[in-house]
Amino acid sequence: MATAKRIAMIVHGPEAVDTGLASEVIALASSIGKVRAAVGGTTAVAAVIDAGLERVIDIGSRELPSKAVVRVSKDADLVLLVNQGKDRDSSIAFGRLVMSKVTVTVPVVQIENDISILWAGRDQDLETVGPLLRGEVMDLRDDRPVVIEGGRVLSGVRPGENVWINGHVIGRAEGSKIIVRQAPDGSLIAEGVRTKPTGIERLGRFDLGTAIIRSGQVRRTRAEPRSLRSEGSTACLIDHCAEESLFRCQDAAYVVTVGDDTSKIASALLYRLGVPVIAITDGDEDGISFEELLYPGSYLFRLAPGNDDQVGAEIAREHFQEGHRIKVKMKIDDMAARVRAACGSKLLWERRF
Repeated sequence: MATAKRIAMIVHGPEAVDTGLASEVIALASSIGKVRAAVGGTTAVAAVIDAGLERVIDIGSRELPSKAVVRVSKDADLVLLVNQGKDRDSSIAFGRLVMSKVTVTVPVVQIENDISILWAGRDQDLETVGPLLRGEVMDLRDDRPVVIEGGRVLSGVRPGENVWINGHVIGRAEGSKIIVRQAPDGSLIAEGVRTKPTGIERLGRFDLGTAIIRSGQVRRTRAEPRSLRSEGSTACLIDHCAEESLFRCQDAAYVVTVGDDTSKIASALLYRLGVPVIAITDGDEDGISFEELLYPGSYLFRLAPGNDDQVGAEIAREHFQEGHRIKVKMKIDDMAARVRAACGSKLLWERRF
């Protein structure tokens, strides 16, 4: 083809939005074709709302970047994977992981602030992408990822960073390379990690092939937070995988969150949806999010150490039928009173926002 008229763009990570990279690439790509942009993963959603780009970048569904690439490639002449990694190695590792799960017939180009990577496409089909390329240009169309038998490699890690799987911090990195495996009984084996037993226990059984494994913080860049308006009709419970709250709780009047990191991440994300939370915490925070945002009307309960899961389980049993969504039966103040009663003598203090 002479010109890529249908351009699909997958935006991964908040840094690609916060730095202005996503907007710049959309503007440049629009000069050579019609652009359809969407997030891949969940962490970019809050950044898209903060930037006021929710009508420009689709945030309506949760997809792994690899699945998003496959889906949009069916109706595109060019796929752009826009990301901003911690460093060159992590950027390459991210693209390599995505492309290891992808089979496409259209060009795929990864765009970062300081590097551009050609992952797929014929030479003649890539002739029009020149204006989009930034920094060092790497041609990795013949790249073959290193396969670790029965495991996954996490590259671009910085020693001392938290390592988390599906939202649960399982330990701290001891070096710059981590290998995650599963034992025959499904339990976790993490090489290069000083593990955290309580985090591994909360993780439980997981699918290594589809697990979201990351290191560091949820969002390395900052932006002025912005809220959408919400008039929800359900109450939700989030006791793990905090990032899912963006999609599971879009119709919530309020959300009960359990755990320090879960509450901190979920409350900041739900702030963007205009949803207050009732956070049940016990001071056991790992520090994977710097944002401290609770929408007006929220409650924060601090319990004595080691009690948040117990109280959360009682609330789930008594009010959510062991599930995570119910029709609103009481106002947030009434639910907060039930949580306060469940905390009992274990409650150290509470705060209303």
